[in-house]
Amino acid sequence: MCRIDAVMAAPNNILKAMPYDFPLTERPYRDIAVERGMSEKELIETLSNLRTEGFIRRIAATLHHRRAAYACNVMVVWRVPEEDVERVGRVMASFPEVSHCYERGRGSYWDYNVFTMVHGRSSEECADTVKRISTETGIVDFQLFASKREFKKTSLMVTNG
Repeated sequence: MCRIDAVMAAPNNILKAMPYDFPLTERPYRDIAVERGMSEKELIETLSNLRTEGFIRRIAATLHHRRAAYACNVMVVWRVPEEDVERVGRVMASFPEVSHCYERGRGSYWDYNVFTMVHGRSSEECADTVKRISTETGIVDFQLFASKREFKKTSLMVTNG
């Protein structure tokens, strides 16, 4: 195995060994490490290094918003001038009610280039958040699309292979 293969194998092996659901214990990293035959400190340092090296961004809990009383969400598409996308994107992403904020290319038939997912306890709460985003960014050309049904919602998984 060449050096680059060995370097790439280490993060993949650690990530593949991480459980999908963390143990609901006082020290989940310790429990995971013991199961993997390493110390808690080694596991945490390895994950920290993987983050520093850009292999992972974070390890975080997933909020199932409907189970947590956030029964409404809307996708909002925004028409943002190209020269203002960076500023507007940062402002929109700063709202705690926004779970996703993306810039996308404009299509020949679609002139909206920034997309957000806004969550709330009601459609009124979502609409209020959208109004606040609009006021703070100065972007007034937008469309709201309420979710009707969820077919799939999962986190990206590292697979064997």
